[in-house]
Amino acid sequence: MRLRGVWQIVGSWLFICSFGLSASAITLLTLGAFSRRLSPFLLRFWGRTMLKLAGVTYEVQGAQHLAGGMKIAPFNHSSLLDAFLVAAVMPEGSVAAVKREVIYYPVVGFTVKLLGFLLIDRGNSLRARDTMQRAGLRMEQERLTVFLAPEGTRTQDGAVLPFKKGAVNLALVSGAPIVPMLIDNAFELHGPGRLVTTPGHVVIRFLAPRPMTALTVATVGEETEALRAVYVSELLRLRAERAPRLPRPADAT
Repeated sequence: MRLRGVWQIVGSWLFICSFGLSASAITLLTLGAFSRRLSPFLLRFWGRTMLKLAGVTYEVQGAQHLAGGMKIAPFNHSSLLDAFLVAAVMPEGSVAAVKREVIYYPVVGFTVKLLGFLLIDRGNSLRARDTMQRAGLRMEQERLTVFLAPEGTRTQDGAVLPFKKGAVNLALVSGAPIVPMLIDNAFELHGPGRLVTTPGHVVIRFLAPRPMTALTVATVGEETEALRAVYVSELLRLRAERAPRLPRPADAT
């Protein structure tokens, strides 16, 4: 492993631990009064710093689609970098939904809980549905935008996995439109099983909102499949646009 890779791993973990302890201390000292208000700011700082340590730059297209009230922003999940990218672009009044197992990670889990993340229980469908009901109520009360991964886990080969119904069920409960968030080139820079990120450039594209006003319980499955089809076709478009202008990861320095 090259010196850059060693520094990336050591530097990242040192920052994660110091950030987690600092964020937790701030939340505890203020008795949680400012945790949700500070959460987007702290997460943007965390995500952007982690990307800098990894040597990853990014551009955001279509950010205007997140404006104007609560939204649901599902993102394709193919890389460890996705967590940093989502955090880096989260606007005010937004929160991320993560798997409940994250709370058992040292330092990170405690911080995630204190900062008001939505915790999804993937192994228990009844708890997951209850979480969605509470998330929908919280969205309406706080006018939140929620980021979540509809695939539920990272793809192992870069292909879009089948979507779970959580994002669309949340739209059904809250009435919020869905704004697809596409992440391109993260898999190539840090795919599954890799310890070190290859420096490079990632494109994040937000598509126009998909209104959910006509959504019903009976059409949740159909809308979930239609949403996945949008990701498959639009990610192919993004990759075709990337080919002539971005270097291959192996060539990046």
